[in-house]
Amino acid sequence: MQKVLPVGVDSLNSANPIRWLWRVACLPVLMLLVILEPLLTFAFAALALLGLLTTLFFYLVGPPEFPVWTMLVLSLGFAIALVPYHALIRLLSNT
Repeated sequence: MQKVLPVGVDSLNSANPIRWLWRVACLPVLMLLVILEPLLTFAFAALALLGLLTTLFFYLVGPPEFPVWTMLVLSLGFAIALVPYHALIRLLSNT
């Protein structure tokens, strides 16, 4: 007599097709993120560095009403934006 494995909502066998479909759906997104990663990393790092250097320059020799804190926050925002981008790549590649 052959033992039949149950396939229901709570069984372990029903999770395999869902995982497979999730991996198939994530693959194009992961490929796009990985292809764009060097370009976005270079652009965001360059914008952060240039913003920081511009802020320092205008703070030392520029007009007194220059928005120093706004420029610093904007420059650091470009650098911090890379953290969730790399985390998303790591999350999608581990699944």
